Amino acid sequence: MRNSKGFSLAETIAAFSLWMLITLLIIPQLVLLTKERMNTQQSLAAYKILHEKTQQVTFDNNEKNNEIIVHEGVDYHLTWEEGNPYNKACLSWENSTHKNKSICFSVS
Repeated sequence: MRNSKGFSLAETIAAFSLWMLITLLIIPQLVLLTKERMNTQQSLAAYKILHEKTQQVTFDNNEKNNEIIVHEGVDYHLTWEEGNPYNKACLSWENSTHKNKSICFSVS
């Protein structure tokens, strides 16, 4: 172990390459995880909005108007469909991955 003055260039390059490989594998997964978290939050907000609107119509006898609801920068489109014996309330929006999503509740 004479003239041992630290790491050699090959060891430094190997360590740097290993860290770059780890980083390049983790970052895309973190981005995907963040987008999925946003999508889940948007879905939860959509369920809450649709529940509130259907409750207003059912219990407060409000009118069934199609409308656009903006919540946290997302446009939710509320539509009412007449049916027999139940009416249908649907909420649609575009999620963070630019896919159209929708949920519907049956309302008496």
